[in-house]
Amino acid sequence: MSGATPVGYYEWLNFNSPMTEATADGLVAELALTEPSHILDVGCGWAELLLRLLVACPNATGYGIDNDDALIERAKRNAAYRNLASRVTFSATLADAVTADLVLSIGAEHVFGTLDQALIGLFKLVRPGGQMLLGTQFWEQAPAAGLVEAIGELPTLGDLIDTAIVVGLRPLGVKVASLEDWDHFEFRFMADWERFIMSSTMHGEADEARRASDLHRAAYLQRRGILEFVFLALGRPVEPDVASQN
Repeated sequence: MSGATPVGYYEWLNFNSPMTEATADGLVAELALTEPSHILDVGCGWAELLLRLLVACPNATGYGIDNDDALIERAKRNAAYRNLASRVTFSATLADAVTADLVLSIGAEHVFGTLDQALIGLFKLVRPGGQMLLGTQFWEQAPAAGLVEAIGELPTLGDLIDTAIVVGLRPLGVKVASLEDWDHFEFRFMADWERFIMSSTMHGEADEARRASDLHRAAYLQRRGILEFVFLALGRPVEPDVASQN
């Protein structure tokens, strides 16, 4: 095993972001009200949020994009288990993606490059009149220099929303992850290591897992309440019909 990769590879997580079941249920309910016909998930991972939206929106089709083969296989298994395989397609590239009524991008701005580039790229993927759900990090409090070095430059929530508006998007709703969301996510992420430690008789590998888990937990507790995550609903206004104005 590698100390950088949990033994079970997200086995104890339903979502690879700070989101409890209650938070997920609330997001799905809000997004389903838009009655999308096509949902695009960029950086879908194992596509749990996309699949739950397809259940909530029985007339919608879905398209998930991720370059992690293992996670896409998990997504396909889950889709088949829920009888959704005929309504969802998965790919490793954006090349074949078409615009959608609803676009998801949860912690996946790196697909485009910077956050600014992600907002521009995602704007182009949302049909006029549609919306997107962006999940991304921001600083809730001014970070120490060491945190910036470890995580990188991030905006404040206000700066993030201002940038989205400049791109042409409109803020429709905001859900900031709570400490409960974060604790649920981080400790379930570490559960892959911790369950291995609890049951393993292989001392060398258990020691490696222990070191990895301890380092991750210490880093998380250092940034807890300082680094935040927001689920930001953004709409693309219907563009004016220039021809009709001539």
